[in-house]
Amino acid sequence: MNHSQTQLTFRKTAACPASSTLLAYRMEKLSRKLVATVKKHLAVCEFCNAELPLLAHHTPVRRRPRAPEIPIDLRILAESLLFQK
Repeated sequence: MNHSQTQLTFRKTAACPASSTLLAYRMEKLSRKLVATVKKHLAVCEFCNAELPLLAHHTPVRRRPRAPEIPIDLRILAESLLFQK
């Protein structure tokens, strides 16, 4: 297999579990059924096997991020447009 073919196949696909699922698997927070599903997938997916160790560097978020405040001038403009009759 040449280099260009390797690059095309080494990617996340629709069959791959989400990164959050792999993270939960790594942290042992999945049900037995999901653990079995992820293990089965890892047996055949080089990409997810490469992603899994990278998730060791993930730092969990302790609190929900807060949405930034809308500048007052923008809020007034948006409300005037939304509530125009």
